[in-house]
Amino acid sequence: MSKAKKGTTPPPKPPHKQNIAGETPPSPSVFKPALDLPPVPQTPPVNDGLFRKIFWGIALALLIGMPLLSTQYGITADEWGNKAYGELCLDYFTSLGEKKEALSYAPRGGEVMYCYGPTLDLISAAIYRTTGADPYTIRHIMLSLMGVLIIVFSGLTGRLVGGNWRVGLIALLFALFSPRIFGDSMNNPKDITFAAGYIVTICFLIKFLQELPSPSWRSTLLLIAGIGIGLGSRAPGLALVGYVPFFVLMEVFIRNGLRKTIFSDKLFIRDVALKTTVATLGGYALGIAFWPFALANPLKNPLVALQTLTNFPISIKTLFDGTKIYSTSLPWYYVPKYMLVSTPLYFLLGLLIFVLIFPFVRKHFNRRYLLMVLFVALFPLIYGISKNSAFYNGWRHTTFIYPPLVVLSAVGVEYLLRRFAGIGQKVFLGIVAVLVALPLWFMVKNHPYQYTYYNEFTGGVKGAFGKYETDYFGSSTREIADWMKKNIPNIEKDSVIIASDYFVPLKDYFTDYPKLKMAYRRYYQRSEHDWDYAVFLTGHLTPSHFRNPNVFPPAGTIHKIEVNGAPIGIIVKRISKDDFIGINFIKQGKIEKSIPYLERAKELDPNNEVVKLYLANAYINVGRFNEALQECQKALEIFPDYLGAMTTMAIAYINVNQIENAIFMLSEVLSQDPTNRDAAQYLALAYERKGDMASANQIRAQLQQRK
Repeated sequence: MSKAKKGTTPPPKPPHKQNIAGETPPSPSVFKPALDLPPVPQTPPVNDGLFRKIFWGIALALLIGMPLLSTQYGITADEWGNKAYGELCLDYFTSLGEKKEALSYAPRGGEVMYCYGPTLDLISAAIYRTTGADPYTIRHIMLSLMGVLIIVFSGLTGRLVGGNWRVGLIALLFALFSPRIFGDSMNNPKDITFAAGYIVTICFLIKFLQELPSPSWRSTLLLIAGIGIGLGSRAPGLALVGYVPFFVLMEVFIRNGLRKTIFSDKLFIRDVALKTTVATLGGYALGIAFWPFALANPLKNPLVALQTLTNFPISIKTLFDGTKIYSTSLPWYYVPKYMLVSTPLYFLLGLLIFVLIFPFVRKHFNRRYLLMVLFVALFPLIYGISKNSAFYNGWRHTTFIYPPLVVLSAVGVEYLLRRFAGIGQKVFLGIVAVLVALPLWFMVKNHPYQYTYYNEFTGGVKGAFGKYETDYFGSSTREIADWMKKNIPNIEKDSVIIASDYFVPLKDYFTDYPKLKMAYRRYYQRSEHDWDYAVFLTGHLTPSHFRNPNVFPPAGTIHKIEVNGAPIGIIVKRISKDDFIGINFIKQGKIEKSIPYLERAKELDPNNEVVKLYLANAYINVGRFNEALQECQKALEIFPDYLGAMTTMAIAYINVNQIENAIFMLSEVLSQDPTNRDAAQYLALAYERKGDMASANQIRAQLQQRK
């Protein structure tokens, strides 16, 4: 081969066409199926042009429709922190690095926000500060566009690995009608933005590989954009940086004839090496370009952030299989099972088909690219499980693996469409259409709470209620605020006090109500504070309590927000302040005065476990121990996991010399809450009363060491 002058001649075209979509191995014995399938029936040719038009028509509709719909979603519980972080990052850049708060921003003591890239938060802050628009409206519009990217690029990736626009359309529809993806696209800034960057990168990486040995600069630059979005939102985007050289090398050494073609001419080698390097380093540079913490040490800090997020420093209780479990103690199958119960049946059917037919797809699809998509879906999950990463709120932290799985699900459906003909194909299409219609109906009926979806195997949201998380973002606060404004008389004029365990997002809806006061109050402390109305969401409640329809919703409930019959939020009007007055007397040491108020409060609200707890405490202080035991027993019937009632009951047992019962009760408290000092101190006292000084002294020594 004659040598071309440097910089004057483009890389020559390969001497033969590179097989991509259905690449045939050189030997018929390679990848031979374990069993012979019946001959493929003749199916009508795919009208690729029609499917392409439908695809882009839907994509255009989403580009317009999703931002419009995004304005109907509420402010979420964590959004204030994301908003503040975006503003701090903007301050960092506009002050040329003088304002450094973004480098260490960790709201609520441990939420290491600085370890996240601020892509969406920063862009949103720049827009609403420049235009004066409502911050949350802009944030939701921008987030919805990330959702559009996920849906559209799931389809485009399907088209690349499936070989036609029908597969692309199926993948697009499968992503679109996934309620959790659609709902999170209005509520979940970190995970959705990262998922968008992830699937965009995978799509253009496949395109880049298919273009070898002469990948285009267009694919190279779009690869940079995908990596930039992904890494610019979450540190695990570093995986995308590694994917590019890894899969390029794999393609070069595995694809038939490609290695020989590239290494036959130095211009090919230079072109591939240059564009691979540009995509890799360019994506990394773009990913950290607007991330203050990463810029402070570009080589070290992204890795520090990845390590920190892999072992998230906060342990959060999450509801799984009917039990509240700390996020650091979840079983390995937490994410797989959550996906199994909260993804549409058509998605699960398509995945099952894909798994079953994968050994036989070489005549229809390029198995190398299918394996690549499978790898980018499973590798991060397996890595996270192996590192005991803290997951919570379902599978939202692994949202990014869902679009690749959607692509494989679509491939499974497409395979059977190619295998079937005539009536068989129509029946199969009918089954898929019905399965798609089920989540679509849920999305329409339960707007804007699509992200609370559970599939029919679980019994829907009603079947999952009390077993799995529902409105963990607190997005129902918008509907609650609207109802209160319309239905509470003179709320804008009177000095009304509203208590809520989702106080932060709720208060933003009442900024123009100067006389109204709001305060953060936990449900299980509701009687201890002064308020007129209360808003409680089930996300912070214990399932053994709110699963009991006889005690929840509580007395005074005037409105419920429900999804498929399951309450996700309630508004309570206080029926009396006797409980608050009685508890205040106890805190002042006026025990005798407290009892009539608490007894009257008990009559008005017989299922108020907080009243029963304080009444039991009052009875203990005046020597009415048997009555205290009765009140504690009733409190535990209402709320079986009420640790305060268990501890108080144990104190009563000690006073009536039922030491073994006291030890049993206090041991149960400490098994659920090992840090409970009160329970430990009373357990030491119980052992002392029993005459077991060794156990008593051991517990007290341990308490002394904790100081």
